[in-house]
Amino acid sequence: MRILNLSCILTLFVILVGCSPGPGHANSNQPAGSANASANGSEAHASILLYHHVSDSTPRITSVTADELRAHLEYLAANDFTVVDIRDAIAAARGEGEIPEKSVVITFDDAYQNIFTNGRPILNEFDVPWTLFVTTDPVGERPGQYMSWEQIRQLHDEGVVIANHTRDHAHMPRRANGESESDWLARMRENILSAEAKIEEEVGVSYKLFAYPYGEYDNKLADLVAELGFIGFGQHSGGFGATSDFRAIPRFAAAGMYANLNTLGTKMAALSLPVEHAEYRDTLLRHDETRPELTLTVDTGDFNRNQLNCFIGGQPYAPDWQNDTTFTIVASEPLGIGRGRYNCTAPSKSFAGRFYWYSIQWIRPDAQGSWPD
Repeated sequence: MRILNLSCILTLFVILVGCSPGPGHANSNQPAGSANASANGSEAHASILLYHHVSDSTPRITSVTADELRAHLEYLAANDFTVVDIRDAIAAARGEGEIPEKSVVITFDDAYQNIFTNGRPILNEFDVPWTLFVTTDPVGERPGQYMSWEQIRQLHDEGVVIANHTRDHAHMPRRANGESESDWLARMRENILSAEAKIEEEVGVSYKLFAYPYGEYDNKLADLVAELGFIGFGQHSGGFGATSDFRAIPRFAAAGMYANLNTLGTKMAALSLPVEHAEYRDTLLRHDETRPELTLTVDTGDFNRNQLNCFIGGQPYAPDWQNDTTFTIVASEPLGIGRGRYNCTAPSKSFAGRFYWYSIQWIRPDAQGSWPD
């Protein structure tokens, strides 16, 4: 492992501490929308925040209290951020519109009742747009835990974007015993499309926006999402912009330990690392694949190459630069079972105090092909 610049380590460690723990065949992936990238980093950027529960009695790791949510919105208002509609952020990243310089998108997953009861009044008070990714099967079936369709229709009438989070919140890349790839893909297709059909039936909209449960996807699943005409959203860190992979757009977790504004504030201002080319085998690893290799080609016009540093499990790793624009990162220690991430950041030259941020989530299964929630 190379020795990193100490000042960069200290600065970035403060930023990355608390980052939440999370694109095929010997594969190279060109991020969707990369043709819109500019050399000076002036294309649209947004940070997408991810919430689940708004409660002080639900699991802390996926929860913010009402006071924390209010504090986040107050911080955004006081620091010149603009909360924008997810559709406007997507259009801007595609070069089809504009958004303000410091733009943030707010998303909630799962349609929990406490989002409606505790979160909605605060969001309405601040008059900000937001998106709800709905897991459709539990809606109306678990009163007190999940919203009803009537409540979701009310949110839609109030301007909330209602989007797809599968029927059942399953671990989508995980195959059933003896299940073939074609059977698995057919099952995933049915899950996504039936959830979208239910939302259209109940709410009357189909935005083709899809959030992976647990942020989990592999290359085949990401390709399926794109083939079906959806834009996908993960749960890995990073700014969103023109060079993001539109099959798996990053979102910053904003709950639990990640609700702390000392670190979340920096993430809210994140820029999308201008990745021109990403190469890796697959995000779903083999059990014996413990140190996945990631190679990125990036536009270095708005950051100093020697200030780009990467982190694995909270530990800093120096990228191995192959040339002026391409670097490789490989974990020096085996990744554990479950979800893991590589994060890379670099301070912008032209946006004072803001960092370019890229992340990829890996899934390493156990010997039986499973992993914990």
